[in-house]
Amino acid sequence: KQQLDGVLKELNIIKQEREEKEARKQARANHKRLPKRDPINSELYNLLIKESEGSSYQATRTRIAICLLRVTGIRIGELLPLKVGQLETLLKEGWISIDRLKKGPANHKAFLTSEGKNLVKARKRDFEFLFLMKDKDSYVFTSDRKPNQMLRRETITMDVNKVTRAVSKSLPSKPKITSHSFRVGYIYQLWKDTKDIEFVRQTIGHRRLDSTSGYVNQMTDEEPENRISSINKEDFK
Repeated sequence: KQQLDGVLKELNIIKQEREEKEARKQARANHKRLPKRDPINSELYNLLIKESEGSSYQATRTRIAICLLRVTGIRIGELLPLKVGQLETLLKEGWISIDRLKKGPANHKAFLTSEGKNLVKARKRDFEFLFLMKDKDSYVFTSDRKPNQMLRRETITMDVNKVTRAVSKSLPSKPKITSHSFRVGYIYQLWKDTKDIEFVRQTIGHRRLDSTSGYVNQMTDEEPENRISSINKEDFK
């Protein structure tokens, strides 16, 4: 009886440990679940550029931010350390060095795709306007009043999200688009083109593979082709 009681006690301990392990696993899965965001496609990008039309520095700054988010898939906070010299390299050589905000590679070279080169070329006038205003060592994203000081993240996020909200409201399907939608679209498109999740992880700068697969799995589960096609057909007639 004593031996049986001992065995039952050990089994209960093992059972409790397994339940706790499963609970921790579920908690991690829930934590990694991404909020729904519709990806930025070519049509949405064109509408965003159109919505941000204007000759002011702020309008130009916003268009450049939208363009860079679209062609590189970087986080919006990673725009802030960029300097004018890096944009000159982007136009001349088709790549830009990115300083990562989170753990992982300290910096990364983002190379433009053929589409990316065309999008950057289309914004050449905006870039040249910036080059006339600033020297190579100046930050790209600054305020009018403090041209030598890096812009606050909240400011550039507010500028971009103001444009995305305006475009979303103007479309019948009211897509859920934010500043992070650029990254969602970039990751999924890169995976769709290559079907190589490790290549996507390295390109986007994720430290963990499951961070990248979380984006891809969410998009796959939500049938992005149907949603994007719906936007194309209904919203752009």
